[in-house]
Amino acid sequence: MSFTGWMKSFLPSVKMMKKKFSLWDLGFFSTESHLAQRLKKNSCHPFTLQQPNVFVLEYYHDSLWKGGMLCLACLVGLQFSYLLKITENSEEGSGFLIYGLGIGLWFVLSSVQKRRLVLNHTRGLYHFSISSRMVYQGPVHYIYVRMAVRIDAYGRRFYQLVLCGHKLEALVLVKLSERYEQMEFLGRYVAHKLNLNYFDCTSLSTRHVIRHWPLGEGPGTLGIQGITRRRYHGRQDGY
Repeated sequence: MSFTGWMKSFLPSVKMMKKKFSLWDLGFFSTESHLAQRLKKNSCHPFTLQQPNVFVLEYYHDSLWKGGMLCLACLVGLQFSYLLKITENSEEGSGFLIYGLGIGLWFVLSSVQKRRLVLNHTRGLYHFSISSRMVYQGPVHYIYVRMAVRIDAYGRRFYQLVLCGHKLEALVLVKLSERYEQMEFLGRYVAHKLNLNYFDCTSLSTRHVIRHWPLGEGPGTLGIQGITRRRYHGRQDGY
């Protein structure tokens, strides 16, 4: 095979691998602008449109690189401990490093399997699997885009955009930002392009955008015009 032919076959595979790690690249500065640039290139980011009304996301959990970095740091620390031959207290330090190495390996092994999330609006379902093993399949109103809020010790509010769902790992689309209006615009845009519900950072709000309702429910079931309540589906991680 010529070099040109090899490059033509190699580059598409690199692009496919890059997409599977796209959720790791959240940007260190102006994260909402970073997401906006991604959305200009792919309006259904982080998904790809497989066919009309079917969106697919294949990814590796970010615990993979975190565990890898922890393993590397612990290995370097153990190497220095061995070379410097630190005395009695060094055994306690080495034990701590070995424990950290074990934790890092656990992160890597638990995250090395590829995740696959499919939004099938034709059937009204989403499908989440890990390494071809189905974890959950359920109605599309169980998955949504949500703005999460964190408050620091000084009372400042920081917002995140998160893709959440029942039996689904929370996927952070934008890291912490103080710009509520920009975050809300991006969250609504992502939810619109993926045809998902959007929820504000408060449970009871007029700013929710509900496109899919549970069977037997609708806009008038709460008896409060324009106000809807965000429902939780067994999530215990704050999202």
